[in-house]
Amino acid sequence: MNYIDTGAMYRTMTLIALRNNIDLEDEKAILEIAKKSELQIDNRAGDENEYTSVKINGEDITEDIRSSQVGSAVSIVSRLSGIRKYLVSLQRSMASSGNSVLEGRDTGSVVCPDADLKIFLTASISERVRRRRLQLEGKNQPMDEASIKQEINDRDMIDSNRKDSPLIIPEDGIELDTSGLTIDEVIEKIKKLFYVRTKA
Repeated sequence: MNYIDTGAMYRTMTLIALRNNIDLEDEKAILEIAKKSELQIDNRAGDENEYTSVKINGEDITEDIRSSQVGSAVSIVSRLSGIRKYLVSLQRSMASSGNSVLEGRDTGSVVCPDADLKIFLTASISERVRRRRLQLEGKNQPMDEASIKQEINDRDMIDSNRKDSPLIIPEDGIELDTSGLTIDEVIEKIKKLFYVRTKA
């Protein structure tokens, strides 16, 4: 199956805005540059912590889009209607190329509403803060836990209240709380749900 990290695409749009000193709410200016750029997403990266690698015009920006600066701004850019419509069209095109697993905050509700299985992954705020802290430390971008918690809460609030494609549990979606679970344990739970849903 193809793996498509839709969040990486919104982070790329955010990086474009930041690098070009574009107002984060100026969707026309962001789209103008984005549509002239060559975006490459590789889902065959060998490192399990970096399944998705992203290039724009040949430059590897995988690390750049995961920075705290992009993380703080991505919800502002991703709520723009024009940005969402542009990226949703790309995501649907990518998904139509074969069996795919898509990850993103509106995947089951908007991008692929007819998906065979929709999983709404969640975790406690303390667990999310812990994971984000470890992720940032691994990239030499340490941030204190209070700031991480504020960033997460702000992003959830913006994404849940945006006009287009708000963050919701999609129809027929299954909520899976991953608090205290290892990655392998989460995978096994999803696989069981998939086999039941598809009778594979």
